[in-house]
Amino acid sequence: MKIISDDNFIAMHSKNNKPAAYADSGELVGFVTRDCYNRSVCDKNKPMEEQVKNQPENPATGPLYINGAMPGDVIAVDILDITVADHGVVAVGSGPFKEKKPEVFHFLPIKNGKTVWNGISIPIDPMIGVIGTALPDRDVPCMHAFEGGGNMDCRLIRKGAVVWLPVRVPGALLSIGDLHAVMGDGEVDGTGLEVDGEVTVRVRLLKNFELNWPITETKDAWYVDSCGDTCDEAIRAGYLELRRLIAAAYGWTLEDAGIYMTLQCYLESNQACLVPHDTFRVGVPKLAEMPRLIGNE
Repeated sequence: MKIISDDNFIAMHSKNNKPAAYADSGELVGFVTRDCYNRSVCDKNKPMEEQVKNQPENPATGPLYINGAMPGDVIAVDILDITVADHGVVAVGSGPFKEKKPEVFHFLPIKNGKTVWNGISIPIDPMIGVIGTALPDRDVPCMHAFEGGGNMDCRLIRKGAVVWLPVRVPGALLSIGDLHAVMGDGEVDGTGLEVDGEVTVRVRLLKNFELNWPITETKDAWYVDSCGDTCDEAIRAGYLELRRLIAAAYGWTLEDAGIYMTLQCYLESNQACLVPHDTFRVGVPKLAEMPRLIGNE
């Protein structure tokens, strides 16, 4: 298995990033990742603003070049395992509770699969905040979500999930980072429990498939992960893409797919801390009697 060291990190999803490694379809790859603060927050007595000054935001490990991936293809990223460090940082980073004063932050221990906040034991549920490919026409900071993935902060991107990403540049240029030991829907304060860690994935290549937004596939459901400068924009984009995928897979009209969605659709927040680039997931249950929305079994 190839291992990409956390020395290979980016702050921007870009077609100009030099690949850190190359992999064939079906190959296993490990991504060693840094926390969103680039490990700069380590002193509880020093203001966070001073500790993170001049640090890259949300560094992501990579990129990985997938051999044979070309624009118009899709890559599947099977999340096989996520391990995290023995502590993390949580803060009031942004959102509706943010005040005009030094940023409040705390170090929380992680032991035996749990962390503790104010005497409450909380099971961890490690997830990937940033997972994305590159675009041909612009660079995107790892702090942002976009149509190639990025900082989606979908807490369903955990062990056992599959993330389907559109390929828009040769090799796709996949990067992964911003792990959270645990995070609630919405990431209301702008952070989860931010941690170092390692992600083991299998990458697979699907040739010639139209995909406009990332998909998170779980055991029981399909979700389109979309974003926008407003919540309405993000949700609308997800609705439209999911409707298109359902109609194409099931051989239905768009109207039929829309009616099905109004009966069965899920709408859940990924990051909704009320700042630009809020992200949502729009989903439907898997149907054993119907074709998959994307890929083969």
